Amino acid sequence: MKNVKKYLSTMLALALALPMFTGCNNGLDEYPSDAQIPAPSDKFTTDIQFVSRLSDAALCTSEEECRAVHDYIVTTLNGKNGSWLTILDRADNGKLSEMLGTAFDSYRWTTFAFNRIVDKTSYQGSMLYVNQCLTESKGVPCGAGCYVTGLTTGMTGVRTDRNDLGEVTGTTAVSFDVNVVTARFDTADQIAAFGGSEGVLRSFYNDNMPFLMIGTVKNDLFGSLQGIGQSVGTSYGFNVFEVAKGAQYTIFLLTEERFWGLNDVQKETLADGIESYAIKVMW
Repeated sequence: MKNVKKYLSTMLALALALPMFTGCNNGLDEYPSDAQIPAPSDKFTTDIQFVSRLSDAALCTSEEECRAVHDYIVTTLNGKNGSWLTILDRADNGKLSEMLGTAFDSYRWTTFAFNRIVDKTSYQGSMLYVNQCLTESKGVPCGAGCYVTGLTTGMTGVRTDRNDLGEVTGTTAVSFDVNVVTARFDTADQIAAFGGSEGVLRSFYNDNMPFLMIGTVKNDLFGSLQGIGQSVGTSYGFNVFEVAKGAQYTIFLLTEERFWGLNDVQKETLADGIESYAIKVMW
């Protein structure tokens, strides 16, 4: 039966689909329906795993690097107990079979977020591992050579209660479906196509708000990405957080200011130039 599930995961690996949002236990049931939702805080947190070189190079170029990434992810995801979302930045088609093998061994469903296609045979992108079967994801062109990908999956997190002294008095598991968006921006025209009242960001906002976006942007374009948050023409602005900065690219977190915030990030080296970032997000 496990082999059947793994086979189905492979068939769904490159599925394209339309995201939507449905909620269940989001940990906010204590607030009346007409009450203002409080700003994000570390009372509610969730963990995301992001693996990248933060450069223009592919994530893995050798069997040794693939094995290092594989072993780390299988260990940290710990079956069904680890992060609900893992993003492998620049997991290009040259090593796609190895990345799918890692998904199988970590009991995760997969999809692929395209960045660019060269000569119709070679493509760049990110592999996403999730802990819930995906039926849909959607890639939207955003300037030359960029696709913004959205999907819906199940998120797991923790609600932490504290007394007046700040001491933890209890924790509660929290889960609900969430819209996830990702992209890799490396030119100014991609940023321009993403922002503005008619841009890709506004389109995702109209169809799938709220969503959580995490991706990479060229270091010298991070300021431009931050600036588009107020150009979308929505009732509330968007925050763009700098999660981690590498030699050429920066991991960013983008969300409407009411819903999500960055709590913490921890980095660990997996192989020469390959880092894993444990990103703690709050809501």
